Amino acid sequence: MLVTRFTHKLGLKVIVSQIAIALICISSPLVIINTTSAQSLSQTQIKSYIQRLKNPQQRTAAIDYLATVGKPAVPALIAALQDSDPQVRTSALVIIAKIGPNAAQAIPALMRAIDDKDATVRSHAVQAIAKMGRQAYVPYIVVGLDSKNQQERYGAAHILRAMGKDAASAVPALMKKLEDKDAWMRVSVISALGSIGQAATPAVPALVTRLQDTDQTVRHSAAYALGDISSSWQENLSQLSIKELDTTISNLEKALQVLQNPSLQFRPEAITAVKDPLVILKKEKLRRAK
Repeated sequence: MLVTRFTHKLGLKVIVSQIAIALICISSPLVIINTTSAQSLSQTQIKSYIQRLKNPQQRTAAIDYLATVGKPAVPALIAALQDSDPQVRTSALVIIAKIGPNAAQAIPALMRAIDDKDATVRSHAVQAIAKMGRQAYVPYIVVGLDSKNQQERYGAAHILRAMGKDAASAVPALMKKLEDKDAWMRVSVISALGSIGQAATPAVPALVTRLQDTDQTVRHSAAYALGDISSSWQENLSQLSIKELDTTISNLEKALQVLQNPSLQFRPEAITAVKDPLVILKKEKLRRAK
């Protein structure tokens, strides 16, 4: 199931630099060794504290320590979610919740924990999921866009659409689906890009192309998405560079030419969706030219 189942001067300075380089070259193996040893020690400590989760007297201290360790402890915590002791599984979930979005790699395991046979574990799994933050789920939802299951593909696109701006990192993946053979998938992906808004600006040229799609619903969806993305710029016009402004205007002018082609039978609302933000962007360009 998808989620619904829920980052100069010469002379002395030259000599100093040469000495510094020599020292670095001599010491670098030691640095590597020390770093490796530190990482090994850290993992050993993590495993030790994971074991302490089994001991009621040591559990609170272990939870506090592992939560402080943060992201490096996550793989061991994921493994702990398979422990036969429900107290260990619950404790692991408590720690993951404390770590929050930095524990995003645990999301698939959290989704499985929702079905745990222990009610307390299930409850803490839900709490941990809530602490992840919507953006943390995007990479896992994006996978669904390529599912062999048609409904899962649609579901992934619909979830990304519902997430709006929080789904910004999904834009490259959504753009790859703009030429999907399934017309309804193209519609769903286009709608998701429109809801993302400004962050979906890289998709504008491809959306202009979709205005000439063989499917009328896809064509209209592309027009509305172009309108949504262009309108989102109006909130931060001052942040739009001259180059970005010129590029956006150029793309919308191309779009408007297509929209005004009678043979494509665009509804007036679809034309207005692109025409209105284009007028505003042109006014901004004139204002800056003064």
